[in-house]
Amino acid sequence: MRSSRKDNGERFTAMTAALVLTTFLNSGCGSHTEYPSTLSFPSRTDRLVLKLPEAVPATLNEPGQLVEELARLDSLGGKTTDPITLSIDLRTRLDQFLREAFGTPAAPTIGQDTEASASAARLKLTNESLVEGGKLFRRHCLQCHNLTGDGRGPAGLWVVPYPRDFRRGMFKFTTTDSGKPRHRDLVRTLNEGLKGTAMPAFEKLPEAERELLARHVAYLAIRGQVEFDTLAALLSAEPPADLVAFATNRLRAILAEWEQAENAPAPRGVAPGADDGSPSSPTHADAVRRGYALFTAKADNACIACHTEFGRKPVLRFDVWGTVAKAANLTEKNIFKGGKQPESIFARIRGGIPAVGMPAHPDFTDRQVWDLVRFVQSLPYPRELPDDIRAIMYPNP
Repeated sequence: MRSSRKDNGERFTAMTAALVLTTFLNSGCGSHTEYPSTLSFPSRTDRLVLKLPEAVPATLNEPGQLVEELARLDSLGGKTTDPITLSIDLRTRLDQFLREAFGTPAAPTIGQDTEASASAARLKLTNESLVEGGKLFRRHCLQCHNLTGDGRGPAGLWVVPYPRDFRRGMFKFTTTDSGKPRHRDLVRTLNEGLKGTAMPAFEKLPEAERELLARHVAYLAIRGQVEFDTLAALLSAEPPADLVAFATNRLRAILAEWEQAENAPAPRGVAPGADDGSPSSPTHADAVRRGYALFTAKADNACIACHTEFGRKPVLRFDVWGTVAKAANLTEKNIFKGGKQPESIFARIRGGIPAVGMPAHPDFTDRQVWDLVRFVQSLPYPRELPDDIRAIMYPNP
C-alpha cells in the first residue's frame, strides 16, 4: 500500500535535508572533482517515452516511483519502449559511436566529424569548457541530475517534481518556440533556481562557473537526445540499416537545432512594459479587469481551462518526459518557477511552455498579454484587486 501525501511530504523533507548535506560534503575543501579516466557513460536502460497518454493523470507523481510510473504509461494509452530489448551487437555499436562522438565523463567532447565539430565550436562547446563544466557538474549537480543528466542521481528519485532529465533535449523555461534553450536561458535557471522544486539558485557561484555549467548541461542534452533518437529508431518497426549514418545525421540535426535556437530573433515576450500605474490606480484596476476577462474567456486555449478556479483545482497533464505536470495555483504567492518578474510572466503567456503542453498565445496583442500579467500578478493579493474582481476571487473574506 502506498504512503499518504503527508508521509510523502515528510520523506521529501528528509530527502531534501539529505541532499543539502550531500551537497555540502561534496563541495567541501579537498573534494574530488575530476572523473576517473577509465569511467564511461553507462548505456541507457530506462524506458523511452514515445507517446503520451491522452487521458488526464489521476494523481501527481510519488517520490521513488518514477520507474513504475513510466512503465504504466502503456496501459494508460501511451507508448514506451524498453532499451533492454535491443540486441547486444547493436547496443555495443551504439555505445562505440557515442564514445567516439561525445568522449567520456573525464574527456567530454562533441565531434565525430568536421560538420558536428564546427557546429559545437559555434555553440562554444569546446573540449576545454566541457571538461571544466563537467568538474563543476560533478560537484554541484550530480546528486540530482546524475552522470548522464537523466535526473536519477542519488537524491533525484526522491524529490518531486523530479529533477529535469536533460536527455530529451527539451527544457521548460526557454525564450524560444522550440523547447530548445538559448545559453542565457540555462544560465538564468542556474542563477534563479526554480521555485517550488528542489532546484536551488546558484547565483553565489562565480559567473564564469555558471557559464561552464550551462555549457555542460547543453552537452548532456545533445548527447542524450542522440542516444534517445537512435535507440527509438533501432527499436522501431523499420530500423535504419546503417546505425552510424543515422546517429551522425541526428547529431548534426540536433546541433543545428541548438544553433537555430541560439540565433533566433528575440521573442515578442520582451515587449516593453505597459505603464499601468500602481496597484491602487484606476489604470491598473482597468488592466486587471481586462486580464480577468481574457483569463476566464470561453475560448480555445483559455487560461481557466487548465488553471481551474484560478489554479485552486488545477488540471494535471503528462509532460514530454512522461511525468505529471500541474498547472500553477495562481492564488498562491511565489509560485512562478520561470521567474516572478513581469517580463518572465509575459514570456510564459506569449510563448507557452511546450514541454508541458501550456499553449502559446501568439495572436494576443502586447496590451492583452500585459493585461493578463497584471491580473496574474495581483491574484495572490486581494487588496490589489478591484472590488468587483476581489468579490469573485475571494467571496468569503
